[in-house]
Amino acid sequence: MQQEIIPLFSKCIYVDFLSLNLQPFLKLFENEPMRCIKEKNDSYQSWSQSSKDIFVLERNELNILKKSIMNIFNNYAKNILKYEYNDFKMTTSWLTKTKYKQTSTIHRHRNSMFSGVLYLKTEPKKAKIMLHNFSNETSFKLKISKSNIYNSDTYTFNMSENVIMFFPSEVYHEIVPSEQKTERISLAFNFCPI
Repeated sequence: MQQEIIPLFSKCIYVDFLSLNLQPFLKLFENEPMRCIKEKNDSYQSWSQSSKDIFVLERNELNILKKSIMNIFNNYAKNILKYEYNDFKMTTSWLTKTKYKQTSTIHRHRNSMFSGVLYLKTEPKKAKIMLHNFSNETSFKLKISKSNIYNSDTYTFNMSENVIMFFPSEVYHEIVPSEQKTERISLAFNFCPI
């Protein structure tokens, strides 16, 4: 028998490129009302901001952007995950703005099956999102020679403009403190089967 690696019960993270000029959409988001999500007793300066509107992609002027995102998501859900007999609905969508040194809490989305993020404005490879694996139930913490997808409890992606990512909503994730001098702008969304 030949050696085989089987990533059984793994979480499928999907990263793709959205071939669409995002500049017109950024113009629409310039004056978007934002709110700061802060932890108790923390300074608001350290946390990124999210839009007050959690249905931003329901706006008529963003219809082409929403359709483009749904097309890529359906490729992930139907062609990769093989949920061919199910349709999905985007349930929420919001804007996130992150300035220098700002971050988010480690969190997951309990109200959906899949989540995603599209990077609208960022310096190349500077928008960092870290995914966390809290399902490793072992009592042993071993020293490893090199991190990989089989042995990591965290994994950081360095994203760029027009890059889109989808992942199961139960995956814990966070915005890594921004090292960019310019504001990072992303669009996040959740999906449920219908």
